[in-house]
Amino acid sequence: MAETEAPEEKQDEEFDEDGLKVQKYRSMVLIVVPEHDYGEEALRYARSNLFNVHVGSRMVSTQDQELIKGRFQDEFIPDGLLSAERMDDYSGVVFVGGEGALELANNPDALRLAREAAEGDKLIGAWAQSVAILANAGVVKGKKVTGSPDVREAVQRAGGKFTGRQLEVCGKLVTAGDSAVGMRFGRALAEIVRI
Repeated sequence: MAETEAPEEKQDEEFDEDGLKVQKYRSMVLIVVPEHDYGEEALRYARSNLFNVHVGSRMVSTQDQELIKGRFQDEFIPDGLLSAERMDDYSGVVFVGGEGALELANNPDALRLAREAAEGDKLIGAWAQSVAILANAGVVKGKKVTGSPDVREAVQRAGGKFTGRQLEVCGKLVTAGDSAVGMRFGRALAEIVRI
């Protein structure tokens, strides 16, 4: 019986000092997370679907020195400050939903990032209460949008068409009603930035 040869390693693979493969990304998406009460489930789906198409993510918030906590159990220290970011280096931005997102609805840096992404024709994603950020930034005018019922008026005032559906994809704008549609939301994000 002939010995089988081990498959050759790809030339572009890189390993760290512990022998773990270094993941290389085609692009990066900025993820804006509230300091507390964010929706963990949809966040996990968004990040894993992006990772599956070789798109990395950088998580930022209004502070980066202490743990930020989700609605249930997730907690982490953000990668950086929301105020320090610009959309130049990213293929899109995702605003994390949950009750804590309402505190970002009038945050000047969150609004600026939404506008920069829209002006650059980049991916914009939001779900539940974080859709208020998009409405206040003026990026929903003439677009079909969904989100938490408590953002309906803000969307309509901003000229958006609030549908109340679970998921809406309107060009490069992806919105969802809540975390229940997390997997579909994540897949929609990945489809837009996978190219």
